[in-house]
This record gives sequence, C-alpha cells and structure tokens, in this order.
Amino acid sequence: MNFKSRVIFLSSMGFALGMMIGTIITAVTATMEYADGTVYLCSKEFNDFIGNPLLAFVIQALVSGLYGMIGMGGSSVYYIEEWSILRATVSHFIVTVGCYYLTAFFLRWISPSAVSDCLIMFMLFLIPYLMIWLSKYLSYRSQINEINKELIVLKASEYADSDAA
Repeated sequence: MNFKSRVIFLSSMGFALGMMIGTIITAVTATMEYADGTVYLCSKEFNDFIGNPLLAFVIQALVSGLYGMIGMGGSSVYYIEEWSILRATVSHFIVTVGCYYLTAFFLRWISPSAVSDCLIMFMLFLIPYLMIWLSKYLSYRSQINEINKELIVLKASEYADSDAA
C-alpha cells in the first residue's frame, strides 16, 4: 500500500471509530455526570450552545469523527522511512493532543479555564496513547526480529552453497 492510500485508509477508519468512540464516551460520561434519569448524547453545555439536541449530536459526531481521522490518519507518519521513531512519535503526539484539546473545548467536554479537568483529560489521553504506542512498538520489533532471523538463515544457506561449490 502506498503512502497516500495508507493515509486515506487510516483516515477513513479513524473517522468511523472517532464517531463511535466519541458518542459512546460522551453519552456515558454526560449521563453519569447529570444522573437525572436522562440519557445525554452530548454535554448539556454543548446542547445549550447549539440550541438543538439533534443538531448538537450530529455536530459532535462529525467533530469526533474528524478527530479520529486526524489521529489515525496522522499515524501514517510512522511510515515515513526518513523519520526516526522519536520524530514520528513526537509529531503524532503533538498533533493528536492538540486536536484532542480543541475537540474537547469546542464540544464543551471541558472548559479551558478548568485546569484540573485539563490535567485529568491529559492523563486520560496519555495513558491509552502510551499503551497503544507500546503495543505497536513491540509488535513491530517482533516482526523485525523475525525478518532478521530469516535473513541470518538465508545468509547461512548462501555461505553453505558457496562453500559446496
């Protein structure tokens, strides 16, 4: 898969996942926060800001989808061969955490003035980010080790063939 196709594929997947995850997490947290027997698909603050619950839900789904698209599509930076793992990770992290806060502020998940909420949101972002990064890193490292083992076997068989000749 070429780079452009990879970006399009990952972005599409990210959009769908972002919509689903954003809706589920917001519905659960907002419904639990207000605990008045009503199921909320958006924060009350965002509903009030938009003025129409259905329109607020549609906008939230689209914005969550865009965030997912940026996060997953942005992971394509790991396939830029000229970039180190550090450069790709720092670039991806800065873009995704920045978009995370823009999304959270716009959708009224948190207020920019609520410093403790911003720190909690950062931890809720950082922990899964690190877990996903580590699992991908270990997976790729395992694949590289397998390829290296196969190269050693291939090289050894080439030496055996050249010694026999």
